[in-house]
Amino acid sequence: MWLYSCRMFFRQIIPAFVALLSSNGWSADIVLSPDGPLSTPQAAREAARGAPKPVRILVSDGTYRVTEALELEAADSGVTWEAAPGAQPIFDGGRRVTGWTPAENGLWKAPAPADAGLFDQVWINGRRATPARSPNRGYFHLADPVAEAAAESRTQFRLKPAEFSLLSGLSATERERLLITVTHAWAVGQCRVKSIDAATRTVTIKGQSRYPFGEKEPDQRYWMEHYRAALDAPGEWYHDRERAELLYHPLPGEDMTQAEVVVPVADRFLLIRGASEITIRGLRFRHGQYLYPAEGQHDGQAATTIDGAIEIADSRKITIEDCEIAHVGRYAIYFRNGCTDSVIRHCHLHDLGAGGVRIGETDRPEEDRICRDIVVDDCIIHQGGRLHPSACGVVMTHARRCAVTHCDIGQLYYTGVSIGWHWGYGESLGRENRVENCHIHHLGRAYLSDMGGFYGLGNAPGTVIRGNHIHHIASHRYGGWGLYTDEGSGDVLMENNLVHDTSEAGFHQHYGYANRVRNNLFAFGRKAQIQRSRNEPRLSFIYERNIVLWDPGAPLLDGSESNWSLRDQPGHGEPRDTAIFRRNLYWTTDGKLPATLTKTHYSWDDWRRLGRDAGSAFADPKFIDPARRDFRLQPDSPAATIGFVPWDLSLAGVRSEDAAWRKLAEATYDDPEWEKDAVPWPAPAFQIDLETFETTAPGQIGLPRTSYDKQNKGESIGVTAEMASPLPLEGQSASRRSLMVRDAPGLAHSYDPVLDIFPRWPAGTYEAAFDIMAREGADWFFEMRASTGEFAAGPYIRWQGGVLSANNTSSRKLADLPAGEWCRVTIRATTGAGHYRVTLTRQDGSTAEFPDIPCQPDWSDAGYLLFSGLGTTDTAFFIDNFRLNPLPQPP
Repeated sequence: MWLYSCRMFFRQIIPAFVALLSSNGWSADIVLSPDGPLSTPQAAREAARGAPKPVRILVSDGTYRVTEALELEAADSGVTWEAAPGAQPIFDGGRRVTGWTPAENGLWKAPAPADAGLFDQVWINGRRATPARSPNRGYFHLADPVAEAAAESRTQFRLKPAEFSLLSGLSATERERLLITVTHAWAVGQCRVKSIDAATRTVTIKGQSRYPFGEKEPDQRYWMEHYRAALDAPGEWYHDRERAELLYHPLPGEDMTQAEVVVPVADRFLLIRGASEITIRGLRFRHGQYLYPAEGQHDGQAATTIDGAIEIADSRKITIEDCEIAHVGRYAIYFRNGCTDSVIRHCHLHDLGAGGVRIGETDRPEEDRICRDIVVDDCIIHQGGRLHPSACGVVMTHARRCAVTHCDIGQLYYTGVSIGWHWGYGESLGRENRVENCHIHHLGRAYLSDMGGFYGLGNAPGTVIRGNHIHHIASHRYGGWGLYTDEGSGDVLMENNLVHDTSEAGFHQHYGYANRVRNNLFAFGRKAQIQRSRNEPRLSFIYERNIVLWDPGAPLLDGSESNWSLRDQPGHGEPRDTAIFRRNLYWTTDGKLPATLTKTHYSWDDWRRLGRDAGSAFADPKFIDPARRDFRLQPDSPAATIGFVPWDLSLAGVRSEDAAWRKLAEATYDDPEWEKDAVPWPAPAFQIDLETFETTAPGQIGLPRTSYDKQNKGESIGVTAEMASPLPLEGQSASRRSLMVRDAPGLAHSYDPVLDIFPRWPAGTYEAAFDIMAREGADWFFEMRASTGEFAAGPYIRWQGGVLSANNTSSRKLADLPAGEWCRVTIRATTGAGHYRVTLTRQDGSTAEFPDIPCQPDWSDAGYLLFSGLGTTDTAFFIDNFRLNPLPQPP
């Protein structure tokens, strides 16, 4: 028996080894083959462990079915896993779905693979299919958050009646699998439903949202997936767990008898921990699983709650090159803390649930575990964020001397390359990182906000962003920037970058210090060309030797006068400049110098009198064809007069030595859906049809887009059953609750407390109506202001000492109104008209009209409304039957 076993060993295992004692440097080759004696990567790994190093595992052509990740550790160091000559082996974590037959209403069905379990992804003929979804395109909008209290606003929201009705017929299994994705400006909350309340149309989620609902987006969008009734459009699928079958609505012309349908099984492909000198070359990894957690998935930023299909930790000299990672639910590759001296080269990372490459964890590491000297070079990173929209092409958290070079990064919903993980000023671990010669394009698609082609966070000494071509960045509500230095960014050099076609400015600094923006080309920022959000008493940035081209519909500078004024600085007697502009070349496509550089302030002469833009000029830079986005300079360009140094614009993107590789990267440049998708989804006009407060819990405000700064000195704003309006409303039962604004002595300001309301209404005609009653001493006013917050510009109603009046400066008496008596105030106003109308309805049913009350004619919008308490004692006023509505414009 022993002899027989030895013979079998030599017959089956020895052929898998080929001794190589020649000059190629390998001690041995080990052959991995689907039909050979070593047919699984785990078997090949064990064989390599017993061989002298260095050793190479030659992977033969074929498909290797993956059910669990291959784990490599210190014992696996010194091994290269490489495709055999001419081979294109595939490690496939998916299972084929076969047996398709017609079902009802144009659907097809097939039994789900027995070993597949749950899945949140399906691929049809290589295309990621859409889970059953409502709406089929675009978004719904939340009705409003349930409450402004910190805990509740992260766990509950309300739906509008039509959308809430979609949930009423869900089975218990469907409700368990239902996923509601809610946008939070730069991130999303992917929510599981804990319970629903039909009376208030309230959804309570499992777990807790990262951000309060309604805080980051006033028109908060959402969509719902993975329930049977949503399976109503071609290209959608639904996994019926109760029947263990997959349902699919084919696209036109799709033959399900011939289609290749794949669902994922394996979570990850490769885990490397504590190893060194491992190379992965020429392999393809496809179909990786990701399941949204039962408690939901709530990202804070950059999808950093998501790990990788290939993960590496505490390892050095790891090389992954000439590989493909596709159709996965995570980041393609994730370097956890403790990794150094590694490279990702010439890899195609596409159709990704998250992004391309993560470098570093979010937790602050010890000094010896900071990721260092990791390079992502000559890679194509496309179609990311398919499950986790806030993912980046490449994100570095705590990293040093890492680089992203010659990569083509596009077709994501958020940022291209993100570097840094420290908000505000203070010690940041990141430094000396580089983004060079990358092509970063077609980001955002008006899906999220607050993004950049490059995004920097925190102090980053020695970081360089150079030679990149960044374009077509489209945000939803704000923040589609090209180069974006966010909170506390410092000592970043941005030079020789071509940035154009951004929905906001080509360069934006939130706040930071000593950043340098030099020798760049900026063109066609839709909202502005340069933005600074915070004017601090320190040097923000130096902007020099740049060429800026824009259309006359947008200003050069974004922001108000205060964003760009001089600032007093400690230790200096005179105000000093906090941003240095010099030797720049500016030009508009109509060739006319703008009257102001912001929308309303700073003529060119005013700007220069502040000491800015010495040596700069307003002159045609003479690009070859800017309309066709050819930004090469003609020989007679005046750019040299400002010291501008041209560079080879064609260097950005993947390296040109491989023509086929370049062509693969270029396949997404012509994006026929871009112009349609890059338009922000229209928000419904903000309105409150009627809020009676009957379904709002006592103590809560129950109004959307409101805020209130609590001082905890006895004051409060919240619903109460103490008082309710007796004034009748047609079709409404008698009121039992109202919103109480309780004043108190010792508050910070005489006008506290303040209920802020942010309808963000543009110019137009609006109606505000409310029932109100004040106790003795509870003086109050209601005001409609512009978004700039100017006092008494728009309609202003005040009750003080028993007198109801309009306007603050030229007061007009409306009525004597004793304390304790309810009245209904209805205001109708058109911005810019210079007057407004008030209708007063008394508790006895009498009405009075005041049709022509003056206000400021330059009242431009109704972006901000407020109720203010003017009392100074423990007293209160009460609001009921509240309405805010936009009205048709008068003829």
